[in-house]
Amino acid sequence: MRFRAAAAAVLLIAGLGFAPAGAGAASSKAPPPTAHVENLDTLVDEFFERWFEFHPEQATRLGVHRFDGRLEPITAASVAAESKWLADLRQRLEAIPGKSLSFQRQLDRAALESWIDRQRLELDEIRPFERNPNLYVSLVTTPVQALLQRQFASDCSRVHDAARRLNAIPEILRAASINLRNPPRLFTDVAIDQTRGALRFYRETVPALGARCHDPAAQADLAEADSTAVRAVEEYLRFLEEDLRPRSNGDLALGRDLYQRKLWTDEMERTPVDSLLARGWRELRATRERMKDLATHIAPSGEVQAALDSLATVHPTRDGQIAFVEAQVDSVRAYVRSHDVLTPPKHEHLIVRETPTFARSLSFASLDAPGVWETSADEAYLNVTPVDARWSEAQQSDHLAFFNRWNTGVVVIHEALPGHYYQFVALRHVKSRVRAALGCRSNIEGWAHYCEQMMLEEGYGRGDPRTALAQQWLALQRLGRLIVGLSMHTAGMTEAGADTLFQQQCWMTPITAAREARRGGLDPTYLVYTLGKWRILDLRDEVRAALGSKYTARAFHDAVLAQGVAPLPLVRAGVLLQLTGRTVPIGDR
Repeated sequence: MRFRAAAAAVLLIAGLGFAPAGAGAASSKAPPPTAHVENLDTLVDEFFERWFEFHPEQATRLGVHRFDGRLEPITAASVAAESKWLADLRQRLEAIPGKSLSFQRQLDRAALESWIDRQRLELDEIRPFERNPNLYVSLVTTPVQALLQRQFASDCSRVHDAARRLNAIPEILRAASINLRNPPRLFTDVAIDQTRGALRFYRETVPALGARCHDPAAQADLAEADSTAVRAVEEYLRFLEEDLRPRSNGDLALGRDLYQRKLWTDEMERTPVDSLLARGWRELRATRERMKDLATHIAPSGEVQAALDSLATVHPTRDGQIAFVEAQVDSVRAYVRSHDVLTPPKHEHLIVRETPTFARSLSFASLDAPGVWETSADEAYLNVTPVDARWSEAQQSDHLAFFNRWNTGVVVIHEALPGHYYQFVALRHVKSRVRAALGCRSNIEGWAHYCEQMMLEEGYGRGDPRTALAQQWLALQRLGRLIVGLSMHTAGMTEAGADTLFQQQCWMTPITAAREARRGGLDPTYLVYTLGKWRILDLRDEVRAALGSKYTARAFHDAVLAQGVAPLPLVRAGVLLQLTGRTVPIGDR
């Protein structure tokens, strides 16, 4: 890896307003508080610069475009260098006296320390670059798409950088074939499926997106680089199918101790695994009972499955899926803007599209937002996965049935507004660079999942039991994810057992249950949706108790979004200070 060490501490990161901190003269006296703030700012500047050197695709994701032509392979040397850098940076952060920092600066430092701890655990112990071949599929697809899909620069300059990244793909995938050792069979099977989608991306999407550049030389470079990438990915697919899959016998489970530590470094969550699992089962049973009660108002038989089947009759056609979702976006947007739920953004640029081919194996719907520091291209994409022509008629029908009118409304709340998309828009106004850029999943997914329940509490659906049933059913699925993620990685549950749980306990169709079971194996902290919702609901209760009649939903939600995407214990500290004036300890550090 390359790093301009002498310049790192004083580098101005273009477009972000990062200012170099003054070094100051040596002194035997204790430095004033402002000097410590400057030191923290210097470390933050240095952190982002070095992180972008290691991961240039992350710079593009955030809207920093000085690294757009680069992709870096993952090697033993790069992993060792990054791990050492993170350990050194952690020590330097700890050396800054916390009492000399303002409360907001303490939140920043805690968020950065938490993120560093997370990355070190991944690099040193979990080591996904050895276990997960799908990591490399993401690395060679998403960064290329990020350059071509948004017009943050001229069409031809983005094509030029995309070609440079495409030319780096053979080296990245050669490193992958060296790094991957004994992954779980599930990981390799998913990677094979996603790699086939990557080939479609290179053959179909890259030429289509690049066609906006009309420079023949740039087009020729892109075509040559794209062909190079196709050959490399074809070779990687053969490696996965013929070499890696036969020797993919690794255990997908992290184990209880490593899982508990991951839960802390990822989410700042100390609750024991057994306690979370026990609560998950209690909540699952309670949710099933609520669904049974709702079903009596929907289906003549009063059966939950019959009620869900009745919802499934109102769904889009194969060709009308995008328009169907767009109509639901318009409906939900109108509701949010006409009710006092939160302060909506003044400007939106949300586009509904089909999920990219390389990301369809594990997702029904998702949000692809621009970088929080992007200055010109503000379009966000609500990805919707279409039916696969390879599926049977029954599988295609089940997939479309998931996108019924009532489910789709709740999905739009989660993925777009006031869920992920509105949270992204709010991030652009968060003053803390650390808490705007370094996301915690129980915050991000927890906010979106919380919004599903909150919107019904605020009157969305006008008391229609079908809307309530859809919301409860999706909550039940997230409870299934919590149980499956915990059980697969700490209690010996198999993929088949997870599939059975989703079908029998969560009323999921076979195709949906199979997809969720795969995700449970791939994603150890699959509990973040429900865990995050629980913690936000706890915080809401705490604020309500403190404010009494002065509590408003708008003020609470605006305050939560103003904290960025930091771990939720830090969000709690920021919200309580903002709304109640109460200062609480910052995390359990």
